[in-house]
Amino acid sequence: TYEQRNHVLLASGTTGIFSFLCCVVAVSMVIVLRLYIHFIYRLAMYQVLASLFFSMSIGLALMLYDYNEDSLYDYISCKITAFLLQYSVTVKILFIIWLTFHLFSYVVFFKNLKRLEWLYISSSVIGPLLIAWIPFIHNSYGFVGAWCFIRSWNDDCATEKYTEGIVEQFVLFYGPAFLMVGLCVVAIVTMLSVLLYRHYSHVSYVDQGTPLLDRDQRKEIIKQLLPLLAYPIIYLLILIFP
Repeated sequence: TYEQRNHVLLASGTTGIFSFLCCVVAVSMVIVLRLYIHFIYRLAMYQVLASLFFSMSIGLALMLYDYNEDSLYDYISCKITAFLLQYSVTVKILFIIWLTFHLFSYVVFFKNLKRLEWLYISSSVIGPLLIAWIPFIHNSYGFVGAWCFIRSWNDDCATEKYTEGIVEQFVLFYGPAFLMVGLCVVAIVTMLSVLLYRHYSHVSYVDQGTPLLDRDQRKEIIKQLLPLLAYPIIYLLILIFP
């Protein structure tokens, strides 16, 4: 109903604003303490920045409280909110993918891919822009249930399916998201298995060929990287068990 929709908008928008403020505090601490000069902390900061932008997009739902489909302001606000939501959630997923990839490369192969930092950022920020504009072609962005996203039905009638919107949901979001989630799960399980195997079998950390770092340095970096595993694990749990 109309009232239930407003309650959901109020709850999600308030949660988004609270998360946004928490992310602002976290980023401010990183800047004040100058932790960003260390690559490992920058990886964590990118996750927080992506969460900040996503939370802001969720918080914008409050703009749609008492949504009036005949209002031009609400109509445009819904389109903008839907676009930002699609863009921000894709940015968040890509940063999670790159973080998992970086951890996997070092933990399993001892390859420090710090030099690819520019690729992590550019592909995660620019790539989603190439996707988020597509629903504008078929005017697919709109009000869906209690928030704005790619429409799966016409107007407010859930029985009238909107084919273009359903296809775009799966092609632009759900399909790639679940594929990436699957790859992340495989990577995380592999990393944990490798670490457990090395721990219990006392396998040496010495690389075959020319090592990038000596054994002690590698152990220290792995200890620093392991806490970052919490980001993809928690995010995957939220996606799988919302």
